[in-house]
Amino acid sequence: MTLEKFRIRKSKKISYIELAAILGVKGVTPESTVFRWCNKERIPRKSWMKIIKEKTKGKVKPSSFYEI
Repeated sequence: MTLEKFRIRKSKKISYIELAAILGVKGVTPESTVFRWCNKERIPRKSWMKIIKEKTKGKVKPSSFYEI
């Protein structure tokens, strides 16, 4: 399952800023970071992949970021 599908399935209409807060993404524009991960514009670092896997209870795996 991709992070974008998890976002929609987990809680309908959850915003990227809310997903960033759930994952613990901080910085100037955490919603942009999460948006890019969800839309496969960027691949999270290994440390973030581990956090994403933990926070999604294993539903979003690192391999999902490499699927075409």
